[in-house]
Amino acid sequence: MSVIAFPYPAPVAPNRLRRIGRIVAVGALVCVAGAVLAVPLLWSSDEMLWHWIATQSPLGARPFTLNFGTRFVGGLISMIGLAPVLYALLELSMLFSRFARGEVFVTGNAWRIRRMGLALIVNALISPLVQMLTTINLTRANVPGQLVVMFGIEQSQVLSVLSGLALVAFATVMADAVRVWHENSEII
Repeated sequence: MSVIAFPYPAPVAPNRLRRIGRIVAVGALVCVAGAVLAVPLLWSSDEMLWHWIATQSPLGARPFTLNFGTRFVGGLISMIGLAPVLYALLELSMLFSRFARGEVFVTGNAWRIRRMGLALIVNALISPLVQMLTTINLTRANVPGQLVVMFGIEQSQVLSVLSGLALVAFATVMADAVRVWHENSEII
């Protein structure tokens, strides 16, 4: 009787995958560090805040007040809004660290991809709230009658939800594929 064993299929270019895995893992951590450092830098610089509010914020040219309180609360609101992104980047770093070690088709990777998708969805869902809280914060110290409350949904948020759903679906398919592969690898 002969036994045919199918070895764990190695990627076509394992060294290339390992190199890409290390680059992406480190790059995601650098992005996390940059994002965490950017929040206090943004909220502590008048020039950066004025430019950001004039170009990126829905406030545009409307009056707003900057003081220590609005800066501090604005930084906290920004960190709350940034939390799902930081989580997704950390999951991305851990996923690609596993790729760098040669662990590609494992159930743990599917769950990491799922958590990244869920983080994208959460980020898209809290973004309008963060934007609204930021506009309220920046205008709460204005003269009476100039408080601004803005709430809006942008196309990028809808695309984020769709991308997150796609990642969740991909992760589910990947987990099933890994399960089937393990079941089939046990058949002699």
